[in-house]
Amino acid sequence: MIKTYTLLIVVVLGLAIACEKSPNRHSDHTVWADSTAERATNLMDGKNPALAMRYLDSAYNALRKPGMGDLWKKYKVKAIYYTYYKQDFVNRRLYIDSMFTILKSKETTYPYEYAHTLYTLANLLQEEKKYNHAFKVYYDGRNFSKGSLDNCSLSDFSNALGIIRYRQEQYQQAIPYFKQAYREVSSCSNPVFQYSFIQRQSALNSIALCFEKTGRSDSAIFYYNRALEFIKASFRQHPHKQDFITTARAVVEGNLGGAYGRLNRFEEAEQHLQTNIRLNDRPGFSIEDAQTAKTKLVRLYIGHNRLPKAKSLLNELESDLVSGRGKSSSHGEIWESWYQLKWQYYDKVGDLAGAYRFSKKYHAYRDSLDRLNNGLKNVDIDQVLREHDQKYRLSLLEKSSELQNTYVIGLSVFLGMALCLAFVIWLSYHRSRANVKNLTELNSQMQQALSALENSQRENARLMKIVAHDLRNPIGAMSSMAELMLDDDNRAEEDRGFLKLIKDSGTNSLELVNNLLHMSGTSEKHFAKEEVNLADLVQHCADMLALRAADKQQYIRLNLQPAVLWLNYEKMWRVVSNLISNAIKFSPEGSVIEIAIEKNRESVQLIVKDEGIGIPPEVGSKIFDVFTESKRKGTSGEESFGLGLSITKQIVEAHAGKISFESVPNHPGTIFKIVLPEAGFE
Repeated sequence: MIKTYTLLIVVVLGLAIACEKSPNRHSDHTVWADSTAERATNLMDGKNPALAMRYLDSAYNALRKPGMGDLWKKYKVKAIYYTYYKQDFVNRRLYIDSMFTILKSKETTYPYEYAHTLYTLANLLQEEKKYNHAFKVYYDGRNFSKGSLDNCSLSDFSNALGIIRYRQEQYQQAIPYFKQAYREVSSCSNPVFQYSFIQRQSALNSIALCFEKTGRSDSAIFYYNRALEFIKASFRQHPHKQDFITTARAVVEGNLGGAYGRLNRFEEAEQHLQTNIRLNDRPGFSIEDAQTAKTKLVRLYIGHNRLPKAKSLLNELESDLVSGRGKSSSHGEIWESWYQLKWQYYDKVGDLAGAYRFSKKYHAYRDSLDRLNNGLKNVDIDQVLREHDQKYRLSLLEKSSELQNTYVIGLSVFLGMALCLAFVIWLSYHRSRANVKNLTELNSQMQQALSALENSQRENARLMKIVAHDLRNPIGAMSSMAELMLDDDNRAEEDRGFLKLIKDSGTNSLELVNNLLHMSGTSEKHFAKEEVNLADLVQHCADMLALRAADKQQYIRLNLQPAVLWLNYEKMWRVVSNLISNAIKFSPEGSVIEIAIEKNRESVQLIVKDEGIGIPPEVGSKIFDVFTESKRKGTSGEESFGLGLSITKQIVEAHAGKISFESVPNHPGTIFKIVLPEAGFE
């Protein structure tokens, strides 16, 4: 029951956490996408803007798994192309819709992209003369940016609202929006060209235009000059955007020339207007703006009776307008200005019929343009913004209410889970008390059983010592007597065979008894220790076993470094004797047994290496077991009782050391290593 409640709580918590996780998506290649978008934009500024689209498609086809942000930047560049370079409302709408589709349900993940998409849509709606919808989108975008983005994005919407006021001919009301946009973009730290140059010079130019439209030419000239200073300083900062900056400079030069013209400052006006025409009236630049500058220059020439120059420029303008050279969204306004200037020119030269004819054309064209713009002028933007502000506040209240309801539901779920958890803890507590009581009783019983086992073990060890000790003397005497009888050369060969068998059996039995005695004493970790030179011990042991090795024509090679440790001499003698005896027993005749002692700062290492039969992998893990089944006969048929390595391991571990071996299958030889730690030093 407890497990069921606990599992239920874990599942509920897991689902709650899972609901908060955002969906998986491919990683964005931000640096690559920004570089690709910038390259495409630069291509648009060239002589063949369509190259930008081919480059963009090719680059994205080579990208294996573009992220959501990557795709959004691709659609953004395409929307820019169909906005400014190939005016196409259908494709422009298509790519804006694609931008929204990419960002669906991911507005908070991509706040900048979402705000910019709203801005792009609002611009399109305004050009489609859907002004109410456009205002709503601008307003929603600005409110979204306030809560999610920095001043860079806010400047986009402030600038757009200023442009709407300007197009409504509410120039005085537009100025605060443009000034706010300039303040916001000036505090923007985003280094992209849009904010570091375009938006700043545009805001200054727009402020100046509004002052000029309200008749404050001096203020207009001040802001035009500020814009020119900023633009000229930007040539060094943006060397790869020279054409664009040149176009921007030419636009401001033309506007400044118009402002000087309003003040009847002929030379300055002519100079700036001609600079505009020289810079912009060429392929790849803003030809339509140069045409606007020509209309201003014609007006200047007519006003100062420079009629031949005025006529030449009017003819030049007519040729451009008829051929469609530099045609853009301002094409109709330039036609309107041309009709008005032709009327004024004919009136100035005294051709009343020509003046009347172009006066009629001008007013007819002006009426048609006014009808087109009436939709924007008749919209009460303040009322629209008030309505949307009320709707926005209402939506905030609704969201706040939903959030409060969510909190209440969450708190209720949490309290329910807390009550369930409290009940589980209470139930577990009462059951644990009973379990603790049972465990205490079981522990007491186990302690009694363990004490009985320890007593039994000690008694068995004591009996084993007695039996082994009592057996060692008669077995030793039997072996000695058999050896003495073998020294008698007059014995028959058959008798000598029996005596040798008795002697070997006695020797093996004595070895077994000695092992049993050692085994019963190695579990005691606090046996007496003394200062022992391990190298001397090994040398002595090797000398004692040299005769046994000589019987098999084996050679013991020593490489011993002096190492003084605190050891039990007898026990460590047994360890070394066991390892060398095993090396002799399991190595073939004529082989070499190598014994080395190596020292480092932390330990002493004893190494015994032979050229024997090796240790198969299947028995390697059992060789240190007591009475192991992995025992094998030596290379000359020597018996093995399976106790030596078990005793060796017990003694080494009683000295806080470690024993290990290395043996490669199908390769002769085994290496045993004993490591005694630094704690073994006095």
